Amino acid sequence: MARRRVSPDPFETRIASLDKDGRGRAEHEGRPLAVWDALPGEQVVARYLFGRRFRGQAGTLEVLEASSERVDPPCPSFGTCSACSLQHLAAPAQLSWKQERLFDELRQLADLEPERRLPPLDAERWGYRRKARLSVRDVAGKERVLVGFRERDGRFVTDMRTCHTLHPLVARELPALSDLVGALEARRTIPQIEASCGDEHAALVFRHLEPLSEDDLERLRRFESERDIRVYLQPKGPDTVAPLSPGPSRLAYRLPGEDLEFRFEPLDFVQVNNDLNGRMVAQALELLAPAAEERVLDLFCGLGNFSLPLARCAAEVIGLEGDEGLVRRAGENAALNGLDNLRFEAADLYGEDLGPRWPAGDFDAVLLDPPRSGAGPVLARIAATGARRVLYVSCNPRTLAEDASILCREHGFRLAAAGAMDMFPQTTHIEAMALFTRAGH
Repeated sequence: MARRRVSPDPFETRIASLDKDGRGRAEHEGRPLAVWDALPGEQVVARYLFGRRFRGQAGTLEVLEASSERVDPPCPSFGTCSACSLQHLAAPAQLSWKQERLFDELRQLADLEPERRLPPLDAERWGYRRKARLSVRDVAGKERVLVGFRERDGRFVTDMRTCHTLHPLVARELPALSDLVGALEARRTIPQIEASCGDEHAALVFRHLEPLSEDDLERLRRFESERDIRVYLQPKGPDTVAPLSPGPSRLAYRLPGEDLEFRFEPLDFVQVNNDLNGRMVAQALELLAPAAEERVLDLFCGLGNFSLPLARCAAEVIGLEGDEGLVRRAGENAALNGLDNLRFEAADLYGEDLGPRWPAGDFDAVLLDPPRSGAGPVLARIAATGARRVLYVSCNPRTLAEDASILCREHGFRLAAAGAMDMFPQTTHIEAMALFTRAGH
């Protein structure tokens, strides 16, 4: 049977709720519909969006009855740029929505309810994003090079002169970056620039598909000198990244309240929102509550973001991480901060040969901060450590719920506490923290 064609004409619809991408859920002519930039309870005039990427989606043309939680988005690119989808929703409502999505996932996927709901963590909501991958496109019709996030239609780059969520060290340089790449001979063979910011300095990694001429290299050197932004070049994969000029990385951040400094390289994983990171670490220490005589295992430890604060409290901390570069820098950060009761090992936590790398002996507590895929392969090993407390930091509520089900139903833990964390305000991304304790403790 032929698919019924949708009309290009505007229509009115009532928004019932938000979907996981922050779009309004509605129905039109018996069909489910996702409406961009519309909020629950609103009556809007919408029109279907066409193209394979937008099937079953519509854009808001006019808000006839506005939600009390609607606010004016400050960014002129909102509605076009893909980086944010919730700028029109007030901050308290964003937090509430993320918190409820977390608990919905725990109920629906794991049939679990935390014994204690942690208040959602939030912090700086603008200018917070210190890591970003910016797309680059030479657009002949605009007679300029565009540098920014992709549009909602992922084929295009947003024409943006600033960004309200990017760290100011990079946001203020977007026009200069457009001019810089536009002046390069290689303007058509630079597809992306990866930005990374510490507390005081920024670095930019230019991906280039062909070797750069000496003239282009000199233009980049001038930009680096005039803007005081370290430039790196990436001719191929991530392991080819090298500084344009000699010298060590200047990237570093301090953990608020802990008097700890962390140095890192431009492509290293760091938590995107430094303010939120400080509050997250403080909450982790409070929930895990390591005692002075206890051993703590930190899995997916990165460059020691949790390990170093834990070492201030515990007798011993051991961190495992798959990226050898991060392990090396974690050790350097421990030495930089005068901590000698922790050690780091490189180990593929998803690998079959993990056995020899797994530390011997029991642990009193475990902290884990896995990637989006979750921690399934190491959950049995965590249970076998004898740990009475497990703190799970998650960037994906779905895999957290799946892993929570395994910990509680197969390994004798209970879900003592859980709550959302707004690491990426104005977006639909949800981070969470969950504390698991052994039944009877």
